[in-house]
Parts: sequence; C-alpha cells; structure tokens
Amino acid sequence: MQGGSDARKTPAIYTDVTRDNIEALAADIRAQISRAKFIALDTEFTGLNIGNASPVFRFNTAEWVTRAADMRERYKAMTNVAKTHALVSMGLSAFSRRHTYSGSYNVHSFNFMLQAQNTHLVNPTSIAFLAQNGFDLGKQATKGIRYFSGPNPTPIQVKTLEINTEGALIREIFFEIVRARRPLVIHNGLFDLVYLYQSFFGPLPDTYESFVYDLSEAFPGGIYDTKVIAETLAPGTASYLAYLYHKNARIQIMRQKAGDSAVQTKPKLLAYREVSVQEPVVRLANGSKKTYCESFAMHGHCRLKTQCPLSHDIELILNCQEKEQEEIDAGTGAANVNRSNLDTSQRTMHNGTSKRKNGANLDDADVRPSKMIKALDISESESKESNVDEEPAVSSKRQSEPASNDQATYHTAAYDAFMTGYIFASYSVLFGDKLGELKNKIYRMGKSSEPLLVQASPYSTNSTTYRQTMPLVEKGTQPMPVDTAVAAAAATDLKSMDDSSDSESNSSSDESSDDSSGD
Repeated sequence: MQGGSDARKTPAIYTDVTRDNIEALAADIRAQISRAKFIALDTEFTGLNIGNASPVFRFNTAEWVTRAADMRERYKAMTNVAKTHALVSMGLSAFSRRHTYSGSYNVHSFNFMLQAQNTHLVNPTSIAFLAQNGFDLGKQATKGIRYFSGPNPTPIQVKTLEINTEGALIREIFFEIVRARRPLVIHNGLFDLVYLYQSFFGPLPDTYESFVYDLSEAFPGGIYDTKVIAETLAPGTASYLAYLYHKNARIQIMRQKAGDSAVQTKPKLLAYREVSVQEPVVRLANGSKKTYCESFAMHGHCRLKTQCPLSHDIELILNCQEKEQEEIDAGTGAANVNRSNLDTSQRTMHNGTSKRKNGANLDDADVRPSKMIKALDISESESKESNVDEEPAVSSKRQSEPASNDQATYHTAAYDAFMTGYIFASYSVLFGDKLGELKNKIYRMGKSSEPLLVQASPYSTNSTTYRQTMPLVEKGTQPMPVDTAVAAAAATDLKSMDDSSDSESNSSSDESSDDSSGD
C-alpha cells in the first residue's frame, strides 16, 4: 500500500450492544463514559425529511424545510422530522487517556442497535442507504434495543416490562454522557443532536432559542463539530467524514515516523464474550493502477453508487492526489517532490517540534474504513496481528470477510463515531488551544461559513423538558422507573396467582384421585 504501507494496523473493533446484552453491559459502558477525556457520537435514523409523503398525512410542507435559511424555521422543520421518525442506531466512542503524552488514547466504541416503539415514519431513501451500506434491518427488528421517544409511557400490559427496562437503560447511558460534562464531538451533527434529544432526553423544546440554551447547559465541556474545525483550520479538497479520517490518519503516521507527537489509539473491548465485533477487512488488488471517482473524492458520494466503474477507495484517492501534487511540485521546481498532498498549514503541522518520550512504545495510528465505502488494503499478516486490549481476555467474533473489491460496503454508527473522535484527537495534536475558538460551533448545511453558535442567550431560558429532566440526570443512577416497577409488581402478583391456581388445581386433582380410589 502506498502512503504508509510499513505502518502496523489495528483491526477495527467495537462492542455491539443489543436488547440481549444491554443489561449486562450498561454499568461498564457508563464507567467508560465517566473515564473519558472526550466522547464522540454518531447516529442513524429513518429520515432527514418527508420527501414524497403520502397526501393522506396532509403535511404542511412549508413547515418541513430542513434547510430553510432562517434558523428558527429550520429548527421547526428538524423537530417535525425527529418527532415523526426514529433512531435506528447510535455509535459512541469514549476516548480515555492511555499515557501521559499527548495523543495517546484507549478507545471503547459501542454500536447500539435501536428499535423505537413509537409508531413512526420511514423514509425509503434513508432505509435504502442503510441497507446498501450493510445495515442489518433484520437484526434491528429482532435485536434492537426497544425504547420510547421522550419519557417512557406507563405500560398497559405486563409484557412491556422488558421493553421499559431496555428503554430505561439506554436512556441512563445517554444521561451518563450528560453527567460526564466532557467535550462532545460530532461531525456535521446538528440532526444527530436533535434526534438524541427527542429520543433520550425528552420532548424537543418549542423554540430554537431554548434548544440551544439547553445544549449549552447540558454539555458544559463544549460541543465540537469536526466539519467546522476542518473547514476553518485545515481547509482542503474535501471535508466529509471518511476523507478527513483517512487524511488525518496519514498525517499522524508521518508525524510518528518523524518523531513528533502523534495520535495513537488502542481499541479495547468489554468482558462480554458474545458481543465483540471486528469489522471485515477488504483487500485491494493493484489499487494504485485504478482510476478514482472525482465526484466521490470531492463529496463522499456518487450518484452511480456501487455501479460506478471508478474507484471509491479513499486510500487510493489520497495516493493519487499525493502523486498529482508531487507532479505539480516537480513542474514548478519544488525542492521536495516527495511531500504529501498537504496544504501549507498542514505541512507546517507535520514538521512540528514536539518529540515523543524516549523509549515510549507508541502504537501506529489506525487506518480504518470510511463512512460509506469502508475499504482497506491491509496485508494478510497485518490483519492477523492483534493490537487490541481485552478486559479481561475475550474471544473476538470475526464477521465473514466480503469479496475482494473496493466497492464492498458496510455501515455502523460506531465506526463513524470512532472516525469522528480520531479526527478530533488529530486536530487536538495539530492545533492545540486553537480548538477552543471553535467550541460550541456546529456546522450548518447551506451556510458553512456561518456555523450555529451554541450559546445561552440572555433573552431566552431553559425549556420545560430541561427543567424536568436534569434533576433525573443529576441524581445519578436512576431507580427502576415507576412504570416498570408497577409492571414488575403486577407480574409478581400474576405469578402468585398462577402458582396459587396451580396449587389449587393439583389439590383438586389429588382430591379427585382420592375420591375415585374410594369408589
């Protein structure tokens, strides 16, 4: 592989959390969140808009324009979508300090498969995208963690006990993120925040001002959007998630080779034997000889999708771009024809003077799959090397390996969360205190030069939802929700009644038997 082929790679890994294991894992997940230096989140949901909605719903489409110029109108539209659609998965990566030097992290990543119990809309385009990228809709239907958006409703039947327990656990995990007061990292994540609020915090505020006020209070460690950081401090060819991840991974590998401070991550698993997942590895053959798709290189998507005859492999794209830059430099008499496709500011970053400690055992930066086309050209021997700590030793379950081609696709929110966190870690090493200037600035589609400022206004106040929910967050671990406790008590009563009935039945049978024997 060009551009860092001698660097050792770590298998991409995360813990899959479903309705079958969330109860066993919840306490450990919350512990990792509480230890984190920062937390990265990503979500997948059933819709971004109501395109081609059935006329039977009689939607006022003017209230559903999620890219409206006016932020108040846009927020109203986004709340309409979040209240009528649902999350299907949430990815969480907790980055905790591994060593004392900058950029060294242990990383616990979790992929929560979710299944909303509220009746909700499904946008066929969104579901098609997920299915085309390997999202397992069958697993989501049978293994998804069942929850109700907003507060759990009182169950009508005792059989909803398990559903309410699952909902309480996933909500408590989200509360732990709020409780941790750590920096929250997203990538172009305004919609993610809207969905998360509605799903696990409570009904969305009526006004945009209250929503922003709530976010500023709920996350005092700040919200950082890696897309805003990239376009402000390191503008380049593209700023979509996969491109930024692979580009930053290369930068960090080069910094490490030069002896400069660099990001080093160590994926770690929880001690639960049935949930550890390694992402499939895709090997590329003669990738450097292929021609890449310029549309995908620029925007992270292509209208031809998997039918595109050109490569969507981001490693290949970066290789080609570096080669193109070398040829340009050679043509203009540049002294160093081997420099990478970094702009001036990024080359300055790479040549930093901060050295690693003597004798420090630094792991090579991970090079992981992209958001949409997760393709790697990793060698057989490298794929078998383990750079993963298990807590304690656990056997990882490897998924079946797909066919070798650079169009193989699969999709997890956990991967996106990890990539988002890695990019933030990279920028922390490269820019240091400058990141503080971009705290609480969220990317706005259509207005990239005017990010949304998450700041409490003196002319607004917290929402009713915030005032009702934060006391629950601040209490720490919640007791079993009242509705679930009622259901549990009812279940116990029913069991007692059943036992009593069985006892009476057995008694009657004995009496009948005695009577018959007496005859």
